[in-house]
Amino acid sequence: MNEIGTYQNRKVYFSNYKSLISGNMPNGNWICLAISNKEPNRNDFEAFTRKSINNNILEFKACGTWGEKLHDWFDEIVSILETMENHPEIETITTWHNNESLADVFWQCFFATCIPEHADYDNLKIICTDLDNVNRIDVLKEYISRFEHGWLPKS
Repeated sequence: MNEIGTYQNRKVYFSNYKSLISGNMPNGNWICLAISNKEPNRNDFEAFTRKSINNNILEFKACGTWGEKLHDWFDEIVSILETMENHPEIETITTWHNNESLADVFWQCFFATCIPEHADYDNLKIICTDLDNVNRIDVLKEYISRFEHGWLPKS
C-alpha cells in the first residue's frame, strides 16, 4: 500500500488490487474505495471480500460501471458467510456509485461514511484500489489537494 495523503485526519492509501487479494490490507478500522469499469474475476473478488471481512473492513464503496455488481457480490458473500458458514454478524456497510464521479465518491469517504459505532473515528484509513489495474495515485492526490482548498465535487 502506498500512502498518498491525509485529509480530515484520515490517511489515504492506494493499493494494487492483486496485493489486496493476497491479504495485504489493514487489520481493522478501514474503508475501501474500489473502482471497476470492466468485469472483474468473481473468484478473485470473493477472495478479496473474505479477506477484507476477516480484516475488519468497516465500509466498502464500489465505484464505476461495475459498482453496483461489486456491491451485490460483496453482500452475497456476506450472506453466505453469515447463513451458511456461521460467521458472526458482519457490520460492513456497502454502497455502489455507478453514476457518480470518482471525485464525489472519494469525497464521501471523508464525510458520508456509514460506519459502525465501534470504529475509531480518529484513526480511519481509506484504502483505494482499481480492479482494472489503473494507477489512480495522481488523480487522488489532486483531489485531496483540491479538497484542502474547499473544492466540492459535483456528481
